[in-house]
Amino acid sequence: MNKKYIKFLFYVLPSMIFVTVSFNNCGRYGELPVSEDFSSTSGGTVQETDSEKLGIPYALLSAEQTMASMMRVTNVTAVSTALSSEYNNRYGALAAGNDLSMANGPLMLSATSLAGEVCNSLLTTEKAQAAAQRAFFGSVNFAAGVSSLTDAAFESSVRGMARSYWGRNISMEELALLQGYKTEFIAALAAAARTQAASTNGLMLSTCAAMLSSFDAITY
Repeated sequence: MNKKYIKFLFYVLPSMIFVTVSFNNCGRYGELPVSEDFSSTSGGTVQETDSEKLGIPYALLSAEQTMASMMRVTNVTAVSTALSSEYNNRYGALAAGNDLSMANGPLMLSATSLAGEVCNSLLTTEKAQAAAQRAFFGSVNFAAGVSSLTDAAFESSVRGMARSYWGRNISMEELALLQGYKTEFIAALAAAARTQAASTNGLMLSTCAAMLSSFDAITY
């Protein structure tokens, strides 16, 4: 395994996996009633942290900030029942503050699972729109199998998501890694599955979730 794919495993690939087991971060427990305002904190004492004083050039998004950010950058405006449930289930494992030291395996897995549900809402919305109206998947034919999805169409979506989710253009290395993921995703499918529309949805959903829960997306 080369260095590029080791980097991919640490920063992007874990987000391709949807987690069904609930984890708890020692900094926070229990459910949070979901409202439309995810920027406010729940009751109790919230520890204020200053990443600059810690010598850390990044700060972690808190649970509330993560939810608000994911919805904002994907243009998801409605909190579905499934999304509300997912947020409550994952809340305890997401960060209770902004200290980057709170980042751990359970947090990353929970962010991935939450991102998957946000991306599911995004795909549901965009698949119902005409291609020209879509913000991220205008070049993707969701009625066809993944074997028909060109590298150019995939790249167009990935570039759009990077600009919105990460606030910057995707690098050539990152693009190559994601194109490599697309190739491996297709190769892992049975021949018959590659022509089914569900395979295209699966690829774009997992790619969206990976990018939306990556390091650049959940820090500032």
